[in-house]
Amino acid sequence: MRVWLLHSNEPTLHLLLERLELPHGTKLPEGQQSPYAIHWGNYHTERPGRQSLQPVKSLLRASAPSKITELLRLHGIRCDLAPHKQSYAHEYMVPVFHLNTLTLFQRPSGAKVYYGDRKPPQKQENEPFAELTDETTPYHAIRAKREAVKAIYALGLDYGVVRIGVRPNGELHVLELQAVPVLTPRLAELFAAAMHRFTEELAAVQEVRHDAMLGADPEFLLLDERGKVTFASRFLDKDGPIGCDAIVLPSFRKIYPLAELRPEPSRDMAQLIVNLRRTMQLASRRIPDESLQWLAGGMPVKGFPLGGHIHFSGVWLSSELLRALDNYLALPLVLLEAATTGARKPKYGFLGDFRRQRHGFEYRVLPSWMVSPTVAKGVLALAKLIADHYTLLTARPLNDPAVQKAYYEGDKAQIRSLLPGLWRDIVRLPGYRKYEKYTAPLKSILLRMEGWDERNDIRRGWKIGPFRIKEHSSINS
Repeated sequence: MRVWLLHSNEPTLHLLLERLELPHGTKLPEGQQSPYAIHWGNYHTERPGRQSLQPVKSLLRASAPSKITELLRLHGIRCDLAPHKQSYAHEYMVPVFHLNTLTLFQRPSGAKVYYGDRKPPQKQENEPFAELTDETTPYHAIRAKREAVKAIYALGLDYGVVRIGVRPNGELHVLELQAVPVLTPRLAELFAAAMHRFTEELAAVQEVRHDAMLGADPEFLLLDERGKVTFASRFLDKDGPIGCDAIVLPSFRKIYPLAELRPEPSRDMAQLIVNLRRTMQLASRRIPDESLQWLAGGMPVKGFPLGGHIHFSGVWLSSELLRALDNYLALPLVLLEAATTGARKPKYGFLGDFRRQRHGFEYRVLPSWMVSPTVAKGVLALAKLIADHYTLLTARPLNDPAVQKAYYEGDKAQIRSLLPGLWRDIVRLPGYRKYEKYTAPLKSILLRMEGWDERNDIRRGWKIGPFRIKEHSSINS
């Protein structure tokens, strides 16, 4: 498929076009197969069903500072778009294209930090940004790069330039976001190279049939008879098929209270479930204290958020895949949340959360779905179907800010009304019948909107070793 840059002759665009080897113009060519469009500027009509980057509706929203602030705060991103209100210890400019940061620019920080209505010296305001190399990237700069990618994705965009400020206490704030970047020669060079890479990757992925390999590292918590958390680091090392995982404190110090299962990955979800249960059996031998309860979900104990991360390899990490996972997996799963699950959002569980790994990438949005075999099987089967056929899954209810709000606030009634349409798309997928025995039971409990019990010992449903007998919801079976 050809890639076409569809633009509106923006003022600095000539700098990009001079370096670009892709076809481009103010309208798409007639009478040919519709190309993959990269929108640059918001003065053209978006055709439904056409594959593209940078949706026009998202561009329009990003042109209004009030909309930017509202949406970013919904996703847990701090904003300070008003000029001259604050000054920051560090300031970075981050160009982003299709989930990648292209480089990093830093404005040298002065010795003083200014607050309130008092303006910093004019010299500091006009201090130019200098490009950093990978060898000199400091800690807060790495955080700023992640926050820039998160901000672009949260606004429904695929590229842009984000200015990030770092407060003395380490807080990150978005100070400016350009959905239609004002280009310099260096920025034009970076965006042209990124578009060329995207074109090559898109061409390569269209020549192969997806058969994603999935792995996982769901977390659980250990609770003693007094209702107190017992740190997993007491029994488990950091590495291996089972291990302990960290929580980062506000001081940036790490503690290791969480237990994590790391089953052998597989392309066959039945085998992955077998591997997952084997790691639970191994964990049962490594954690000899039989009085401890094993708890899953989102936040069974206040201050201890849990995740059910899913790993993918053999499939291209794209914004299209992430949005399919958000809309067809993360959004429906809200229907199973307990009252405590949503407490992890938006710091954890924010839409589009991913991390690159050597094998591919890790999707980090979901809570720990280890609450029961039924939920675990359904979640992994859905993840596999989405990864293999995401180009056929085009519904994007989460493009609507009202649905995003419903996701973060756990509005089950609104999300329940979206489930039939999403599920029709899933049932039509070529590989659906293979996994129907896993997905159909999940659909049934989704429709009932029956929340899981985050204080239920998960070993009972999985038939792992001794467990505390207690009244429990059918969803935990």
